[in-house]
Amino acid sequence: MKQLFLKAVAILALVVAIDVAVGSASRYVCTHLSDKQSQIGSIQQSLLRKTGDVLVLGASCAKYHYNPQILGDSLQLTVQNSGVGGMNMIYCDLVLQAYLERCRPQCVVVDIYGQLDPGEGRLPRVKPFYGISQPVTSYYDRETDWQQRLKLCSALYRYNGTFDLLFRHLLNAPNTTNGYAVKAGAVARFDTVVVRNLKIDTVKVCHLENIVALCRQHDIRLVFVLSPRRHHDVEQEAWLADVCQHYSIPLINELHEPVYYSRDGLFFDDSHLSGPGATIFSQRVGSRLKAILGP
Repeated sequence: MKQLFLKAVAILALVVAIDVAVGSASRYVCTHLSDKQSQIGSIQQSLLRKTGDVLVLGASCAKYHYNPQILGDSLQLTVQNSGVGGMNMIYCDLVLQAYLERCRPQCVVVDIYGQLDPGEGRLPRVKPFYGISQPVTSYYDRETDWQQRLKLCSALYRYNGTFDLLFRHLLNAPNTTNGYAVKAGAVARFDTVVVRNLKIDTVKVCHLENIVALCRQHDIRLVFVLSPRRHHDVEQEAWLADVCQHYSIPLINELHEPVYYSRDGLFFDDSHLSGPGATIFSQRVGSRLKAILGP
């Protein structure tokens, strides 16, 4: 019996040692990633590194539509694109909180279409930054159950599913331009499709309200943008317009602008602009932002 107990203790000690070693190595790598175009790199730079006068938040539409160089030239300000594919309003809120620990931007631009849809999306991708980023740590401590918090004590759990992302980042991730990436290739132009499928996640609405409160608290201009896409949810569009009116938030609505749909080659797929499309979009949004922000 005593021998069995000693074996169990030895195995437990080995598991703990492995967990600590994996945690130390992974934490070091995650906090020392270079500025490259990968999901884990974009999250790390947004949560821990980047600063700028204008912060762009959102999912893949933000990442592929907002060219910081074009926007910066138009506004004469520095622009950081913190869009990450598959993310949602919770992630936007966490990035803004992390950003405010380092600097105070003049303007926050949220590409808001789909950011309030039900479902968690890919928020678990921020688990590696539990214990590293204060907003991420506070989110999990405050909004998850005790089982999740207990599992997060293990580095093997926190970094599970992250190792392949880290290897891809280190081996072959291309360089980035302040978070912006180009969708290479294009499709023929298409007709837009009207849908009616309003579904709003109340938890994400709370994070949206926190973004509004933070921007007001720090005297930051908040702007919402609707990127062009094939499917137009008219109910969601109307709901977002009401939200903007309620909070007195400027809304740049590019959903119905003919310029994107009248030519071939401006879309990569139904939801994302190609490189030339993103150039037109960034020029138009930059011009609108310049008018909103004033001299």
